[in-house]
Amino acid sequence: MGVGKSSLSSSGAQSCTLESTEYPLNVNLFDTVGLDSPTMNNAGYLDALVKAHELIVSLKNRGGVHGLLFCMKAGRVSNTMQQNYRLFYEFLCQEQVPLALVITNLENEENMDDWWTKNRAHIENSGIVPVTHVCITTIKGFQNAYQARYLESRKKVLNMLKELGDRDPCSVDVSSWFARMCKKLREFLVPTKGLGRSRQKMLQMLTKRCKLRKEDAVHLLQRIDADDVGA
Repeated sequence: MGVGKSSLSSSGAQSCTLESTEYPLNVNLFDTVGLDSPTMNNAGYLDALVKAHELIVSLKNRGGVHGLLFCMKAGRVSNTMQQNYRLFYEFLCQEQVPLALVITNLENEENMDDWWTKNRAHIENSGIVPVTHVCITTIKGFQNAYQARYLESRKKVLNMLKELGDRDPCSVDVSSWFARMCKKLREFLVPTKGLGRSRQKMLQMLTKRCKLRKEDAVHLLQRIDADDVGA
């Protein structure tokens, strides 16, 4: 989930469709699913790229990205979480967009903020270094048992959104961002021998489903191939 004029977020573990849902508040939030499946076939890869392209175009049209919200349940950082972090923060946004960490499932903690004190070293040793964080619960519980903590959590998240929204947005270059996403999704999710990628199928996907002009699609494929050679 992201924030500002436009925003983007990676959740910890969902199927890799890169479907996004917009939440129109005072800021625009785009809730995106993350990576879950360890491998993907050619059709799934192309579907994921179409969703990625739609998301990136939406972000550009809304004026850029002010921040990333990386949401995770309290616990240990899994390999899937690390992949999501790298895909969205390092590769898609090239570490230029500030990332805020949202830790959930803390309604039973005596003090929700203590979780960060106890687990900060583990989070940062896993390579996730946010500019800010919140420790929250997202439920009110049976008979509103956690309502006070829920309201406290709501206030924390709103303050975080304001902090990120006050920053200057990072501009979105659709071609560059999409080329990086194409390459990294394939690297993460598709076994080298399992992807029957053909240039013609990629070209059809880019022109018919992503609505790119043929010359732009050809140029994009050339950029992806050049990145592969240089990798």
